[in-house]
Amino acid sequence: MTNHRAQGPHPSRWLSPFLMGLAWVVLVPIAFTLKPPLGLVAALVSLGLLILALVARSWDERRRWVEPTHHLALQLLALAEEPKQPLDSPRSRELAELTEALRTLKLSWQTLPTLGIPIASPACPGSSDPDLNGQMSRSGMLAALPAEGVSKETNLSGEFYTTNDMVSRLDPRTLRWLESSPAEQDFLGWRLPDLREKSFLEIVHPDDYKRARDQLRESLAKGELHGLILRIKTAAGKLKAIEMNVGVRYASDLSVSHLRCHVTDVTNKLRAERELKLRTRELMQVNEQLRTINRELEDLKDRYRDLYQNAPAMYFSLDVNGRFLDCNDTLLHTLGYRRDELIGHSLRRLIPEPRRAAFAERFAEYMQQGSIEIESEWVKSSGETIDVWVSGTTVLGRDGKPSYSRSVAQDITARHRLEAELKEKNERLAKTNEELSRKNKEMDEFTYVVSHDLQEPLRTLIAFSDFLVQDCGDRLDANGQEHIRYLVDASRRMRTLIHGLLTLSRAGQVTGELTSVNLEEVVEVVKADLAELVRSRRAEIRVVAPLPVLWGDRGRVGQLVVNLISNALKYNRSEAPWVEVGGAPETDTSWATFYVRDNGIGIDPRFHDKIFQLFRRLHTPEEYEGTGAGLAICVKIVQAHGGRIWVESQPGQGSTFFIRLPRAPATTHEPEEQLSHAI
Repeated sequence: MTNHRAQGPHPSRWLSPFLMGLAWVVLVPIAFTLKPPLGLVAALVSLGLLILALVARSWDERRRWVEPTHHLALQLLALAEEPKQPLDSPRSRELAELTEALRTLKLSWQTLPTLGIPIASPACPGSSDPDLNGQMSRSGMLAALPAEGVSKETNLSGEFYTTNDMVSRLDPRTLRWLESSPAEQDFLGWRLPDLREKSFLEIVHPDDYKRARDQLRESLAKGELHGLILRIKTAAGKLKAIEMNVGVRYASDLSVSHLRCHVTDVTNKLRAERELKLRTRELMQVNEQLRTINRELEDLKDRYRDLYQNAPAMYFSLDVNGRFLDCNDTLLHTLGYRRDELIGHSLRRLIPEPRRAAFAERFAEYMQQGSIEIESEWVKSSGETIDVWVSGTTVLGRDGKPSYSRSVAQDITARHRLEAELKEKNERLAKTNEELSRKNKEMDEFTYVVSHDLQEPLRTLIAFSDFLVQDCGDRLDANGQEHIRYLVDASRRMRTLIHGLLTLSRAGQVTGELTSVNLEEVVEVVKADLAELVRSRRAEIRVVAPLPVLWGDRGRVGQLVVNLISNALKYNRSEAPWVEVGGAPETDTSWATFYVRDNGIGIDPRFHDKIFQLFRRLHTPEEYEGTGAGLAICVKIVQAHGGRIWVESQPGQGSTFFIRLPRAPATTHEPEEQLSHAI
């Protein structure tokens, strides 16, 4: 050992690199002094010499140190399995002293069993627990212990350089790296000296830190840990996912020596699993959407099936030969057939016998034309014939030729029956209207003739009554004069009644031209006509503007307003009577409503309908003069215009008459449709 320690390195080991390095040092300054081509060549040559020097030095170091050291490590591993195996001579002089020391240690190791040192259990040193040792042996913690009691895990770190797996040893207290395989170092990005300064927990993701610490602590008690998934951060700052499998290793005194960790990179696996879960979740969502869509389609299909089968029309399809392909339940219920009695059979069986011969030719024409609408007759299963309206469309195939037809049929038997009844009723109504018009005309002529013929004797009666009073009045006593006065008054009332009857017969006819009637102008004319009556009664006629513009006969509307205002002044006992004419709200834009209000005696609601009847009076002639035809004439005029008249009144609170008449259209050239039904 002394001789080896005194010897220095062989001169040939450093002479060649020294000379090449010296040549590089000399050539570099020369390269800078030469011209570009020669200087570049000299620089490249000097660089090549430097590289050769470094390669030679590396090769020399590997030959002297790496290979002999690796060989010695292999011998030590073999020695652990077979302690009696001798050590080979060293391959380099530098390891000769180490080899001699190992031989001496080997001799001392072989004498160790004779000292009688027992193997104690981890739980209680100095004692032997067969159950505990059996459990630890089954877990692999003591299975590798040699008979001499020396742990296999006391091997040198050379074993980590013979594997491609990511394997490491961690200190059980600080979890710092003790050893690490090259594969693990490459994966983490740190070399072994750097790793020995770090704790494993320093590279664990903060979210996984507590779980990693707790489970590694539990592994010390359990003796092993499997399938621990963690996220770590490499030296390059990349986030990786690893799976750790940890085994606890013990020293010869059964104390925890270190944690042996096997690491697997599962980043891509977890990413794939996460992607798979994401895709699975998306597929589940898509499947759920598809199931929802399928349910909705089924519901829609059921609704359309129900709509097709129970539609209020007969749907059916025919092939190119006129045979039934399909039909809905409505057709079966209407005709009384079963489905198998129609499907596959020709439509001609539904057609009455006299028309069946022409069916084939007409159906072929229909398939070529593409559509048809026709009224026909069908025979029900009971033999009853019904009228049907058929509408069909041809459906073309991919070759452009007719493939089949879709048709709809409606039973119009009841409609034909109703049309016939309506036609008959219309004819009867037309005859009735004609008869009524004729009778109305005869009634008007009769009324006019009777009224006209009655006026002549009345005039004679009135005239001679006046002559009698004037010529013979002084020769009559009081009773005779009173009788003559009754006769004259009755004759004059009779003349008034006949005049009212004539007026009423004409009031129901709109004789003037229909035009726009400004109600404000009409009221102004009426005020002028009734000026003497208004002055004598000391009354007031008020107008609440604006008044509507009506569509009708100006003369008849004026007569209507005169009668209403005259009645309002007649049936009024107030010292200051007034009459108000204004417009009332109306929701229908084609109609207008106005009112005539007074402060007169009022009308009991029981008699609101009675006052509009001809010659119906609520007061005696001595109380209020008149014949009772005024409001009846108003009703006739309003009805002739297609309108309506009504009253709102209470006794002693005045009366308000409302009149609803057509409103004047935007243009005055529209046809007289609004009054045609009332004239």
